[in-house]
Parts: sequence; C-alpha cells; structure tokens
Amino acid sequence: MLRMSIHLSFVITLLATLTLGASSATAGGLEAPVVGGTPVPSGRWPEVAAVLLREGLCSGTLVAPDVVLTAAHCVDGGPLEVVLDSVDFARSGGERIRVAWSRAYPSWESRYDAGVLVLEHPARTKPGRVAARCTAREEVYPGQSVTVVGFGVTGASVTEENTRLHEGTMQITDASCYYDTACRESIAPDGEFMAGGRGVDACFGDSGGPVYLDAPDGPALIGIVSRGTSLPGVPCGGGGIYVRADRVASWVERVTGRRLARTACEGRADAPDADGDGAGCAAGGAGTVGAALGLLLLGGVTMARARSRTKRRA
Repeated sequence: MLRMSIHLSFVITLLATLTLGASSATAGGLEAPVVGGTPVPSGRWPEVAAVLLREGLCSGTLVAPDVVLTAAHCVDGGPLEVVLDSVDFARSGGERIRVAWSRAYPSWESRYDAGVLVLEHPARTKPGRVAARCTAREEVYPGQSVTVVGFGVTGASVTEENTRLHEGTMQITDASCYYDTACRESIAPDGEFMAGGRGVDACFGDSGGPVYLDAPDGPALIGIVSRGTSLPGVPCGGGGIYVRADRVASWVERVTGRRLARTACEGRADAPDADGDGAGCAAGGAGTVGAALGLLLLGGVTMARARSRTKRRA
C-alpha cells in the first residue's frame, strides 16, 4: 500500500454544472492547477476498465469474467465497450469487449450510485475481489489509506485528453458518510464513505472506477467513485464520496447471475441490502435509459451534473 498522499492527475476545469430537477443552472468556467499524479505501471491493475460511452468516458472494475462494476450515472451515458488490462486505452493491446447490456441500481439517484455492465463474452483478465462486509467492518475507518484508480483527464486545457491509467493514495475522512450534506440519508450510515481532500481526490473520467483497500489477504475493491462533496470551490481536490462495494455486491449477483470473489474473513460476506428485487434502469440490450447526465466529452467540453452542489465524476 502506498502511504504518500498523491492526486490522480486530472484537469480541474468545470465549464457547466447542471442541477438535478432544474431546467438549467450553469456556472462559469473554473480552473485550478493540476496536482501531480502517478501513472500506473503495466500489469498493476489489469481488472480496471476504461468504460467508453457514446460521448464520454468512465472507469470501472471487472468483478466477474463478463461483469464490470461502475457508477449508475455512467450507465445513463450509454456504455458501448470496455478496455481491460491496459494502462493506455488509446494504444494497441489490452482487451476490448463490447457491452451486451447494462443496468443501474434501483432508484440510484437517491440510493447507491452503482451499475453493472454485462459484456458480450468473458474476458481473459482475472476479475478483482470485492471486500466482504466483515473486512469492511474491520478496515474502513477514518485515517485508513485507500487507493483510487481511474482514467481521468490530465491536462489543464479543456481540449486536452488523457487515455492513461493513474492511481493515487488518499485517506478515509468519514467512514460512514454521515456528516456531509451530499451523503445520501436513505443509505446512511455505511452505504458510502468519504475520502481525500487537500488536493487528493478523484475527478472527471474516474466515475465508476475502483477504490482499493489493502485488506489482510490482499487488495480488495471497497469503493466506487461517485461524486464530489458539497463543499464550494473547485470541482475536484476537496474530497469525494464513494459507494461501498460490499453494500451492492449481492445486488450485482442477483442481477447478473454471477458470483463475485470476496475477501476472506469471519462474519457476513455482504452488508444487508434493502432493495433486493434486482430491478433497475436498463441500457443496451436490456432496454432504454432515462435522460443522460452531463458527461465528460472526450477531447471536448467537460460537463457535470450536480445534486446539492455535488459534482459527479464521469
């Protein structure tokens, strides 16, 4: 586990913010210096996926041979294909697999910002493990170091693109996501957690990407990149809110019919899941989606939808 607090290299530029439930609420362009980052060496996180949308980019994690876990608002973006086992999805190599169908968590805008992508065929890449509930109970606490990984943009220009995978180490600041107004009351406490701040954060293009915990038996997926906090100021750098992967793992299994690998510990594998009907918003082969969220346009304008002044990180 890396112990030095570092930031994923992104452009921290926001040209417009759309508020949920409002016809249009835009803010002027904001720009801040790009904080240093660390490119991921080849082979370090092969299960991390670049999720290519119709008009944008997200990140995700392969959690079963043909299942990628990402953010629900990325599902609304119309995922087309994923690239696995690559540290630069613009270059040759890696696995490119089309998305057969996708689904968002039920009522995700007020609950878990999580979604699944079922691929057209199984990947050769080995899936990552999800932290079991008993692991999360012991290892998720304020001050704990976690590693966020994603394909967020890296340039200070709004037209500059990034196709490289980056990682950064940050600390959990609110293990239950209880104190910030951006935390969702319907799943609090313990449905989400807050981490990062003071320049350590995830940002646009990293939505749906993984946050890893260094569990006693090795790295495990503990969080899904969702959105920024309610703090005013620049859209990235002040910390973020992450969906607890152990809270949605059983839903993923019900929806996809696949089993997920968990960490080994004594106790419950999964946290209680209150929305166990498996119904969700479908995309691709499974049906239609609702209105698209603001997306990061590759090589173009950075857009983000906001809820209670929070910034989603697609």
